[in-house]
Amino acid sequence: MVDNQIRLIKESYPLIKEICGDVYQALSLVFPQLPAYVTARRAECLVATCKATQEKLKSAGITRESQRACTLKLGLPWLEWVSLEEDSSLRDLWANLLANEINPDKPEPRTAFLSILKDLSPLDAQILNMVYKEVKRLTDKTSHRQHVPTPLAIAFDINAISRVLDAENFDIRVSVQNLKRCSLISDLPIMQKITPPEAKQITSVPAARVSFQNGAIVPPNPNKFKLTELGCLFLDTCVADAGQTT
Repeated sequence: MVDNQIRLIKESYPLIKEICGDVYQALSLVFPQLPAYVTARRAECLVATCKATQEKLKSAGITRESQRACTLKLGLPWLEWVSLEEDSSLRDLWANLLANEINPDKPEPRTAFLSILKDLSPLDAQILNMVYKEVKRLTDKTSHRQHVPTPLAIAFDINAISRVLDAENFDIRVSVQNLKRCSLISDLPIMQKITPPEAKQITSVPAARVSFQNGAIVPPNPNKFKLTELGCLFLDTCVADAGQTT
């Protein structure tokens, strides 16, 4: 394991130098030791994420011989942006993305997920993880029933998420706005009255299917949102643990 770390660090140096060589050269005129520190820090982030990816592939039973080749279009930006990610929770999402890219049993991920991942904050990741767990809980809970709710038919309450994550409501709303900007979630129209079972215990309720009432457009509900099709795919590719076989 130590030898692999040393090898990955050595291999990452020329890559980082090639990508940001001019920037480091300019910085070295003012801060002589900064380029070396930044390069080493980026290598540490890259090594940590590569190790996490390897563990996920191992858990999924994917051998080196059976791995699918990673495309340059996804692989090169992945290397660059992962080396800049210092938050471990976000690095886990990056590891899931690459593991699914290499796993021959999974569909090839969309390269658009690269730009989405680099724009996420740790709180954004917390919200996405909570949404994923809630979707899984609701679908697993009703799997024995004839009508199983789809992720697109679930509404999520911002105030409930704020309480569960013990985060400021303002910060949650800022994260929700960013997730909407990334097209992972969308607004939900205001509904007349919702009284689902266990409404006080869960963070989601059945979503509205229409945005019109009596011929008039219904304004969005400021306290609720739902997943988009892209958001559902992103959860499966980057949020769900790629090391799980089911």
